[in-house]
Amino acid sequence: MSDKPPGRGLSRPQRSRVTLDDVAAHAEVSRSTASLVVRNSKLITAETTKKVRRSIAALGYTYNQAAANLRTQRSKTLGMIIADLSNPFYALVASGIESECGQHRYVTVFADAREDADTQTMIVNRFIENDVAGIFLCPSGNDSAQNLDRLQEVGIPSVLFMRHIQGYDASYIGPDNVAGMRAVVAHLVEQGHRRIGFVGGPPKRSSGQERLDGFLQGMRDHGLTPRAEHVVAVPTIDRQAAHGACLALLDAGDPPTALVCYNDLMAFGAMLAMIRRGLTPGKDIAVTGFDDIPESVLWTPSLTTISIDAENIGRMAARALLARIENPDQPPERMIVAPRLIARESSARRF
Repeated sequence: MSDKPPGRGLSRPQRSRVTLDDVAAHAEVSRSTASLVVRNSKLITAETTKKVRRSIAALGYTYNQAAANLRTQRSKTLGMIIADLSNPFYALVASGIESECGQHRYVTVFADAREDADTQTMIVNRFIENDVAGIFLCPSGNDSAQNLDRLQEVGIPSVLFMRHIQGYDASYIGPDNVAGMRAVVAHLVEQGHRRIGFVGGPPKRSSGQERLDGFLQGMRDHGLTPRAEHVVAVPTIDRQAAHGACLALLDAGDPPTALVCYNDLMAFGAMLAMIRRGLTPGKDIAVTGFDDIPESVLWTPSLTTISIDAENIGRMAARALLARIENPDQPPERMIVAPRLIARESSARRF
């Protein structure tokens, strides 16, 4: 006869832990909506809140609010995920973020997603594991919504900068890309150009789509329609990609008289392609960029571009994230920075 007390040591089925994903699926809402409900957010309608709470009761889900609060109270570290650290523009944004956060005794840890969604997800998970108080994110595509859902689930505030995610209601700080490109086209038309081309970035990035939209709107503003072969998109946002795209455009014959580029780095690549083909940028073909990184004024010719004050964007993003850390349930903010055209030598008048 066994000496064990009745019932002790008997095997029985273990109930699996109910997750927020289970609640969201049961209530037929997104994970982010379910997360906001369990944190008593005022952003969700009363009807949806009741539906989620019925699912919480039915499934027996428990949200550890105390643990979430404890994490943000003790951590003074913020994570920053930058799309591409090789672009000097992001160094300026990071400088603005670090300057503002340092005044509030926060430490920022930088990570480079290298424009790769899988790398970005890995970094987000590492930051969660290391208990950061908040995250700055420049998304690598619309797949980044899953990363934001995960951050909301664990109670870590986040702020997007330079790129937003289609259909996702999150705090965002970035430039008015459409207005910037319309200003560039208006300037080139004023300089006498009518055959204007565009070298854009990947269309899956919000900034890439908005800058293309701004270019096309700018052309329509002046009754112009770009030739299909003069509007190209490159898979990566760098000099090499723009260099190759511009060479192909020049070699096809009858190139545009002016070329609008997604950003300054791509404008530099385009100008190098023109030089390789024996052309003089700013004289034979006008070129424009976007961002106004320090190198743009040092080029020969100096680059006409759009200034959006990268360091100020960084400071604005920092203030927004620190505010969310203090009040996680405050409504998302959307702050759009006005662009400013900086006309230089590369946008020569066409006679």
